[in-house]
Amino acid sequence: MRTASRLSAAAVVLAAGLALTACGSSGSGSSANAGGGSSPVASTSASASASTGTTGTTGTTGSTGTTGGSTGGSGSSSDSSAKCTVSQVRMTVTGPAGHANDQQPARATLHVVNNSGHNCTLAGFPGIELADDQGKSSPINAVRHTGMQGQTVTLVPGQSAQADLTFSDINTEGTSSARYVCGVQGSKVQVILPDTTTQKSVPVTGGIDNGTLSVCGTLTVDPFSSLAD
Repeated sequence: MRTASRLSAAAVVLAAGLALTACGSSGSGSSANAGGGSSPVASTSASASASTGTTGTTGTTGSTGTTGGSTGGSGSSSDSSAKCTVSQVRMTVTGPAGHANDQQPARATLHVVNNSGHNCTLAGFPGIELADDQGKSSPINAVRHTGMQGQTVTLVPGQSAQADLTFSDINTEGTSSARYVCGVQGSKVQVILPDTTTQKSVPVTGGIDNGTLSVCGTLTVDPFSSLAD
């Protein structure tokens, strides 16, 4: 009986030991899961940190790029892309120094001086119209000089450019006394600068006809070219 009791007691102890071992094994598993659980949390934290860092970097770069682009665009506009307008320049038209002949036409000149405080550009041909002072003939619109291509002329403050106006002032249909009397005789030229829409009336000064352009036939305009200061 004592032997049976001892065996029974041993069995109970063994069973208890096995139970404790199983519990310990279960606890170890929980601890591993916690460790495993902490790893995703750390990874998430690292991911959040990386995301924060990336967002901060992107935000900073984007802000700098936008500001730089805006600044660059503004500088380009004021330095080289702004078109000269009639309000920014002083314009004069000088009459021809001599009459046309068989070798060459009469030549008047449109001068433009940059009176603004920043650079501006003249790209190509001005628009020119000459009206008859007496209103006896329709205005003449200048045609562009065939074979000449306009270039962009950048004028710094105070710098000048010019565009020549060529025409014949010889009246081949009239009498000898009216040889230099054309159908359109005007003392003012209407000017529109390239790539703009506002026109300005510019008086003709000097020249062989004392401040008048006497045009028989076609009036031709050259593109703008720069002049030395």
